Amino acid sequence: MGAQHGRPSKGRRDAILAKPPVEFGAILKQNADAEGLSYGEYLVMLAADALGMPQYAPPLPRDRAAELPIPELNTSKGAATKAA
Repeated sequence: MGAQHGRPSKGRRDAILAKPPVEFGAILKQNADAEGLSYGEYLVMLAADALGMPQYAPPLPRDRAAELPIPELNTSKGAATKAA
């Protein structure tokens, strides 16, 4: 077979559907986004913590922006120069 593309497999997984009330779902989504996790990963993290089973919690995402020396661009200054 050819080369594998995409992210590496996380291994065998079980599919579990959760349908929280809309207001609570919005809170879960906001928290997952803040953690940089998918909604499913966030729910697994909460369950692993609640059950005292940290070995099942997903790894937190790396902060790649903090790892790379990328200078920030001041776009407002550049826009002002072009407008003048």
